Amino acid sequence: MIKNIIFDLGNVIINYNQKEIINHFTNKKDEIKYIYDEIFHSPEWILMDLGEITNDGAIEAINKRNKFQYAKLTEDFLQEWYKKQTINKDIVEIAKTIKENGYNLFVLSNMANLTYDYFKDNEFFSLCTGIVISAHEHLKKPDEKVYKLLLDRYNLSAEECLFIDDDDSGKNYEAANKIGIKGRRIIPNQAEDVKKLLTEYKVNFKRKGKIIDENINDM
Repeated sequence: MIKNIIFDLGNVIINYNQKEIINHFTNKKDEIKYIYDEIFHSPEWILMDLGEITNDGAIEAINKRNKFQYAKLTEDFLQEWYKKQTINKDIVEIAKTIKENGYNLFVLSNMANLTYDYFKDNEFFSLCTGIVISAHEHLKKPDEKVYKLLLDRYNLSAEECLFIDDDDSGKNYEAANKIGIKGRRIIPNQAEDVKKLLTEYKVNFKRKGKIIDENINDM
C-alpha cells in the first residue's frame, strides 16, 4: 500500500523546459548551441547540482574553457535562467489533495543551491514532510545512495513509496525500482499523466468534497 509520494522537481513541480528557457536569452543558432553544449551539458552543471561549485565559480570555469567567447551570454544566462522557470500549478493542486487525503509528500531532486533557494518558499514545499536536494547532500540521482538516504532519514519503507520523475533516460526511476520504490517515468509537466500514475497505484487524488458529492448523486 502506497503511503508516501516522492516528487522530482524539474518537469514535475517546476517547468524545466530548456528550449523555452533559452528563448528568453537568444534566438541565434550559435548561441543556442553554446548554451546546450557548454552550459546545460557541461561538467560545471553537474558540479552545481552536487553542490561542489558555486554559480559564480561555474561562470568563471565555463568562460575560461571557452576563452571568454560568449562571456556576457554565459554570465547573463547563469545569473537569470532559473527565474524563467514556472511552477506547474495544476500538479501542485494534485499534491495538495494527496496531502489532504493522508499521504506523506517528499522531494528528491537534482538541483543546484541557487535554484532551490529561489523556489523554496513556494507553497508546495510547505506540504512536504521531507526534502532531499542533491546540492545539499553532494549526491545526485541516479546514485542509489541518495534514494537510501531519503528512506533512512525519514524512516520510510521502500514498498510504501511512489516516485514521480520525468527522466527520459530511465535511470532515475530504474534506480528507485531497484531498491523497491514504486514508479515510472511521467510525461514532463503533464498533470494528466501524474493522475494516471497515481491511479495505477491506487493513490487517492480526489478531493473529499467531490467524492461525497458523487456518493450523494449515486443515492
